[in-house]
Amino acid sequence: MRIIFLQTLTLLFFIQFADKLLSANFNNTTAPAVVVEQAFSAEKRPVRRYVGSVEAINNVQIVPRITGELRKINFTEGSSVKAGDILYEIEDTTYQAAVQILEAQLEAQKATLTFASTEYERRNKLFKSNTVSAASHEQALMEINIAKANIKRLEAQLADARNTLSYTRITAPVSGRISKSNVTAGNLLTPVTGTMADIQQLSPIYVKFSISEKVLRRNFGGVEKVPEIASVQVILADGTLSQETARITLVDNKVNRSSNTVTMWATFKNKNLELLPGSFVTVLLTAENSKAALPTVLPSALVMENEQCFVWVLDTQTNIPVRRKVKIGETTAGRIVIIEGIKNGETVIVDGTHKLRPDAPVTPVNIKNVFKSGR
Repeated sequence: MRIIFLQTLTLLFFIQFADKLLSANFNNTTAPAVVVEQAFSAEKRPVRRYVGSVEAINNVQIVPRITGELRKINFTEGSSVKAGDILYEIEDTTYQAAVQILEAQLEAQKATLTFASTEYERRNKLFKSNTVSAASHEQALMEINIAKANIKRLEAQLADARNTLSYTRITAPVSGRISKSNVTAGNLLTPVTGTMADIQQLSPIYVKFSISEKVLRRNFGGVEKVPEIASVQVILADGTLSQETARITLVDNKVNRSSNTVTMWATFKNKNLELLPGSFVTVLLTAENSKAALPTVLPSALVMENEQCFVWVLDTQTNIPVRRKVKIGETTAGRIVIIEGIKNGETVIVDGTHKLRPDAPVTPVNIKNVFKSGR
């Protein structure tokens, strides 16, 4: 019995000694080494391609607004015209005469008003001396009011006649390139003649395309931010890349239900007139605003669990990694864009996550040093 007691006591001693030894060895064990890097925004953002169409910002159809013989055409078909240029001249004799008649009537009515005013002053003096009746005095005042009303009527008719006369000189309402004329000099024009020609504004000009609502929200921050963030270039029909870069200036106010896309328009200066209305182009869409640049990490930094993504962010003060849930975006230059969860400059573990223990520090090794050592 005494022998069993001594054996048990000896066993307990060895167990306690082993625990202390293991504890000492554990405390002396160096923290596991992991490879880290700082999250940073990509210098080049991914380029998305879409089919786009070119549209004129202003497209004006020239139509006659009066009846008359076309006397003269003052432009070269297919040439550029400026706003205010006289394009067509219509025979104006009848309209000139209408203006002159109204001008004469207006002058006569003004003379009538002058006479009525003088007559009223004379009768007013006589009325005060009881020489004329009140009815005669009131009639003089009425004639003044009638003359004033007639002047207003004639002035309105004259303004309308002058406006109609101006239609005999058809001017370009906008600057742009004019089409072939559909009428020739000598023909009788009426308001139902139809389009005489049309003017397409070429500079600036729209490029129209559609992107998915998901991409709009995920990569460009939604409708309000896309004009600031998005950069647009186009590839022309012959494969040439236009050197101009444009911004989104108009986003549709609704989502296309059938395609779940949002239509938007980019405005190009089109200084070299490379873009023509009606043509199709390849749109290159990039998010390039540096203020809104999102951080990126290497794919090896991501940990997938239950259809969710995490990264291990290192506390640089304690060297203790903290798991952070993130929302990922697209891939650019071999790196994953992080939409939510981390910020640029935070230290992320990109290799060695299998060595991590809860609330235990690690030994960070900068990824640049790994590449230098050739490992």
